[in-house]
Amino acid sequence: MNDTLKAFEDNAFPVNPPLPEDFDDTPNDDRPEWQNELWGRPFIQTVEFSGSPKYRKQWFESWPTGKRFDVRCLDGGAWDRATVWGMFGSIEEAIECCKSGPSWRQ
Repeated sequence: MNDTLKAFEDNAFPVNPPLPEDFDDTPNDDRPEWQNELWGRPFIQTVEFSGSPKYRKQWFESWPTGKRFDVRCLDGGAWDRATVWGMFGSIEEAIECCKSGPSWRQ
């Protein structure tokens, strides 16, 4: 089984699932059939500060733990990548977004 599909099968809301290199650069109409199984299923990606030291203070003001939790979903909101549903300071907030959907749909 494909590692990406397995991550989605094993977890209601996978965290950092292994995505193909071109996942965020593939038109939705050109996606392989197996990626259609991910349609409408949110996932979480963690992002840690890796920028210029001049922006470090600003990053930590927004994300005090040093990590940001991005909720994303293949749902057609973007034509060639997963839609960003939100960026959160905790995994709990990200999971809540996965459960309830993005704020603009509520």
